[in-house]
Amino acid sequence: MNSGQNSPRITIAGTSSGVGKTTISLAIMAALTRRGLVVQGFKVGPDFIDPGYYRMVTGRAGRNLDTWMIGKDNTRASFVSAASGADISVIEGVMGLYDGKGAFSEGSTAETARLIGSPVMLIIDCSRMGASAGATALGYLKYDDSLDIKGFILNRIGSDKHEDMAKKSVENATGLPVFGCVRREGMVSLPERHLGLVTQGETGPDDAYVDALAKLAEDYIDLEAVAEIAGMSRDNKTGQKLSEIERGFAVPAGRPKARIGVAYDKAFSFYYHDNFDLLKANGAELLFFSPIEDRHIPEGIGGLYLGGGYPEVYADALSENISMAGEIREAAESGVPVYAECGGLIYLSQAIEDFDNKIYKMSGVLPITCKMQNRPTLGYREITASTDTIIAHAGDILRGHEFHYSSVSVAGERVCAAYMMNNGLGEGFVYKNTLASYIHLHFAGRPEAAERFVLSCAGR
Repeated sequence: MNSGQNSPRITIAGTSSGVGKTTISLAIMAALTRRGLVVQGFKVGPDFIDPGYYRMVTGRAGRNLDTWMIGKDNTRASFVSAASGADISVIEGVMGLYDGKGAFSEGSTAETARLIGSPVMLIIDCSRMGASAGATALGYLKYDDSLDIKGFILNRIGSDKHEDMAKKSVENATGLPVFGCVRREGMVSLPERHLGLVTQGETGPDDAYVDALAKLAEDYIDLEAVAEIAGMSRDNKTGQKLSEIERGFAVPAGRPKARIGVAYDKAFSFYYHDNFDLLKANGAELLFFSPIEDRHIPEGIGGLYLGGGYPEVYADALSENISMAGEIREAAESGVPVYAECGGLIYLSQAIEDFDNKIYKMSGVLPITCKMQNRPTLGYREITASTDTIIAHAGDILRGHEFHYSSVSVAGERVCAAYMMNNGLGEGFVYKNTLASYIHLHFAGRPEAAERFVLSCAGR
């Protein structure tokens, strides 16, 4: 196995969203894992769902790399920490290769690949083109000659003639090889819903799906070439500052400072895994529980972490678990620190009205109600803490991401805004030691947040 610094790595990028990055990345991970390699999966950007499937096919928790949310040094440190012990890292890109925040590709797949010294394979959807694939490939190759594009994968190929035309066009135009031509009939689909794919936590382990993914890669992709190119990774070590950040992921020996209950089940599964690592590195013992299945919160906890997910889909089951809702409400009322993001915010509300206008009671911690809506709210957010909370001091600036289809109505004055957004509007709610927000934070962007939460849960 390799240290994170030396781990072979390959980035699977696309010309745009919808070209098949997730399926092909998963297929490569599955096939390499079946060959006996220890594979670490990464997702560029803020997505939660894809990393869950990485775990299903590799056995290792999927990770996120997001230079906008957490900064370049912290992104590289996060990569090095998670890649440690893996034989190869497979990084799935986000949107198109050069798409990021703004016109300068901040947070893009290209920026991330350069940062961690990763070679790139670019996927081109050839379903509606033949020889034009060469022009597409050449444009992406020439756009930024500092990027280490090693070759291409052509997806949704319809026939032998189509494959021959597109492959020759790309190789003649770029001088680079095509490492795979995936036929339309070979693709494997994942179920979708209003927020994207159905989570892996909802589907559960699926050996047949993993078999199909591995077969796709074995049938259509040159896996030996993928492994060889991954071994050409460049080490872009950034000096002493990086090693200091890397040490920030180390779990201390001895008794934990605090025990934190973490809601984790079909309704709550949207977490950045680095958040768990950083909480543990600051002395937390994490106790996972299900607000759907369990009747009680874990014993002896000093705090609660309620992540995002799909509580609206499981609102009926959540509303029927009266004892769980009651214990969470009692914990919040007694001053136990409770940190909730997005789906967790919904669960702390009085009630949720779903897409069919059915109303379900939630835990009732906050004097708010939530209602599902047809248009999403999404995007990166830079926020300023409006007051001292369990994760931040007033005035602290944090970066995160929100993506939800619900809105909030406030029915009371016993809460105050947690944050101020750049548009001057308040966001989130603070009540006693409870902080609830629609915005998901990646603690690696501000490790002090993880430290402050653990200390809050320890009663300090």
